[in-house]
Amino acid sequence: MKLLAVEIVGFGKWQQQKITFESGNQLLYGANEVGKSTLYQFIQAMLFGFPTKGKRKRDYAPKNGGSYGGRLWLAHPVFGEVQVERFKEKNKGQAIIYYQQQMGDEKTLQQMLHPLTKKLFQEVFTFQQEQLITSDKLTEEELQTSLLAIGVSGSQQLLTYRNAYFKEAQKIFKGKGQQPLLNQKLAAYQELKEQIQEKEAQQQTFQQLEETIRETEQQRVTLQQQLKETQQDLLQVAEQQRHFPLYEEWQSLPEETENVVLVKEDQVQLEETFQEYMYLDKERQRLTKELSLQSEALDVPEGYAFYLEQEALIQQLLNQRYDMQQLMTESEWMTQTFEQNRQEMVLLENEWSWSPERPPQLFYDNETVQKWRQQQVAYTQALQKGQEQKAFLASQIENLEDQLTDFEKAHAAFFGEATRAQKAQKTSQPLWLLLGSILALLGFFLPSPLKWGLVLVGVSLIAKEVLSYATRKEASSDEVKEEWQTKLSQLDYLNEQFQQALNQEREAQLQVEQLEQAVAEQAQLHQLGKMNQIDTLMNQRELITRYLLLVQTNEELMSQLKENQQKRQVFEEQVFPLMTHLPLQGKSLSEKLHFLEGFAEEMEKVRFAQEYQADGYLKQQLRELKTKQQEALTRIQPLLIRYRILSIADVPMRIQQLTTQQAQVGRGQELATQLGNLFPEAVTEATLKDRSLQLAQQQALVESQLNKIQEQYQALIYEKQQLMTDGTLDELYQRQAILKAEIKELAQRWSGYQLAGQLLMDLLTELSEQQLPSLLQYASSYFALLTNQRYQSIQVAEGQLVAVTKEQEMFYLHELSTGTKDQLMMAVRFAFLAVQGEQLVCPIIIDDGWLHYDHQRKAQLAELFTKFGQKQQVICFSSDQEMVSYYQDLQQRVIALEGGSVK
Repeated sequence: MKLLAVEIVGFGKWQQQKITFESGNQLLYGANEVGKSTLYQFIQAMLFGFPTKGKRKRDYAPKNGGSYGGRLWLAHPVFGEVQVERFKEKNKGQAIIYYQQQMGDEKTLQQMLHPLTKKLFQEVFTFQQEQLITSDKLTEEELQTSLLAIGVSGSQQLLTYRNAYFKEAQKIFKGKGQQPLLNQKLAAYQELKEQIQEKEAQQQTFQQLEETIRETEQQRVTLQQQLKETQQDLLQVAEQQRHFPLYEEWQSLPEETENVVLVKEDQVQLEETFQEYMYLDKERQRLTKELSLQSEALDVPEGYAFYLEQEALIQQLLNQRYDMQQLMTESEWMTQTFEQNRQEMVLLENEWSWSPERPPQLFYDNETVQKWRQQQVAYTQALQKGQEQKAFLASQIENLEDQLTDFEKAHAAFFGEATRAQKAQKTSQPLWLLLGSILALLGFFLPSPLKWGLVLVGVSLIAKEVLSYATRKEASSDEVKEEWQTKLSQLDYLNEQFQQALNQEREAQLQVEQLEQAVAEQAQLHQLGKMNQIDTLMNQRELITRYLLLVQTNEELMSQLKENQQKRQVFEEQVFPLMTHLPLQGKSLSEKLHFLEGFAEEMEKVRFAQEYQADGYLKQQLRELKTKQQEALTRIQPLLIRYRILSIADVPMRIQQLTTQQAQVGRGQELATQLGNLFPEAVTEATLKDRSLQLAQQQALVESQLNKIQEQYQALIYEKQQLMTDGTLDELYQRQAILKAEIKELAQRWSGYQLAGQLLMDLLTELSEQQLPSLLQYASSYFALLTNQRYQSIQVAEGQLVAVTKEQEMFYLHELSTGTKDQLMMAVRFAFLAVQGEQLVCPIIIDDGWLHYDHQRKAQLAELFTKFGQKQQVICFSSDQEMVSYYQDLQQRVIALEGGSVK
């Protein structure tokens, strides 16, 4: 079966369009969003019915409310030409078919298409990139099966194999299950993650370190991106330098040309009329000379003969007087404007150290400088916070040290400062106790008044020593030691906090300095002179814009002044031959024009007087010549106006000018196509050299900063590892890593089964022992074509597909690159279709199936489509301009699509 044509009445963006197809290979080309996928959906809808509506499904009904549907013609091997007509609002969207002077319905269409189904149409006869890239996630055994099964569909065993794979996948994981192993691992992982978060929450220092690591990592990524962009810019500048001679040629061509194209027929008419006019003018001059000879007796001014000789030049110069006066006025205005701009530029240059040779570059926007400002404020606030915290902690440490000193003085005996006093006190203690005991005993043997006195003295001595002992015991108790240790611990904690605050202050100070240094270096690289502070960059941005505008304006003014000067020089050169007979020396341009105007007016009066007195016949001849000249001038007057020719004497010069201009326009278009993307802005060779030097310096700077960040990052990682040496958090991380690896392995197994269930189709039944050699033969031929003979064959070794090079080297699938693997899969799919031969029930439709292909691979792929199209119908949709060129080189049909229509 082959598609003959489609007529789209209304489907998506397509309205009232008809497209015919050839029986072989063809390419439907169009940019993105032009309607290629819509056209594919239309073909599918005509064969199998309109797509059902859904929230996330695209609705192809026309927006203007017109008819929804169309017609499709196909060539059927049994029923001949068949017309399929389907409209959504007609026959409930069911198809009506016309064949062999008969009509049929949807059921008849299904019988004609059998065994072709919508699933077979999508999976076998439609080639899409997604069918190639999904195989990368399969295991080797599953990949072998999928590679052979990717072209097979329609067999009942597809469901069996697919269900088997899905069943194996569900043993590993279910969306809402709890028993499968992967579900259990995920639940355990979530629980372990919560434990780690709780543990990390207990370590404030660890969290701060983690945040610093993340910020450092962000800086590292940013610097790597900057380095990559700088290297790309360096490559572009090198390419610009290599093509600079062509760029100079391009720039030397006129930027603005007249919108006038000289037609060949007009050129011939202008040249012939010019020759005729000049001949008549020459005759007129001859007759005028004869009249002059006849009038020799008259009183003729001295310069009249010279006037007659140079009349054409004088009239030509007078015809330009208005243009030259306007040119002088413009030049005077431009000169004044140039000087005013230059004075303003000098003020800015003196203030910011700028120069027009190396003007400042506006390398940042408001968003960038605002970001710098926010970073500066954040770093400054962090610095102030660190300084305040450090000062507060220093005050607390000083107070605690004073309290500790006072405490130690209050308990000097405990800290060993009164050791000798304590020893003397210990030595005298037993003597006083003995003396008190003796006095108390003697008192019992003495008379009553003395008795009680001695007993009282002895008891007092004993009580005093006992009380002293108790006091000393209390002073040396554990409470003093505990309080002292508590104060020491507090002091240690405060010193630790002080050190952290000091480190934070230093880090914030370093960040501020690094930011200011980075901004200053960027300002230096972009020639901003003294404008190297964030505040000035933010507040004085318009000065840079103003200066660049002044530079550009003065460059344009200078260019225009040079052009005007050249025009004046050309005019002066035209006037120069007249200066030998006319008093024009030392006069200004306006004075020369005024003199020539008066001189011509005076000479014309003389001419009139001569002609009045001259012979009648000569005067008649002169009148006839002037009439013919006027007729010739009138005849080409429209051409003179069209091609902006002021005087007929300017015809040769104007023709040469337009011819040169047309040649320059052609060359300019050629160079613009070649260099337009490479030189988006005007540059000079010196600018390119400076730019290359700046980028090299910037690259070195970024590399240096990146190295510093790398060192800081490694130091932070080491510090993090040191914090984890207690083993608890380290053990949780280890368990998390093990569990993550197990989850990854299970997820890969589950993904393999899932993808195998989608790809596997009845390989063993469809590819029997009789078909497999033929399949491999076709696949080898197509693979060799796609790889430009680098690989010669595809074989099966130990149950696996093997690619064999022309040197007889064998490569398994996992050893192939992504692009080569895609080529192999494309070859296998086309081989399967080739094995079917005349049994193919549908054209081959390819939708941009070359994601990993370079230009060589695309060219080989186009050759494969061409070869396959010799026997089968191939319809290719693409937005790749390069593929269009390959199709044209192979003389294959290209259908251009544009905006829902066929060009």
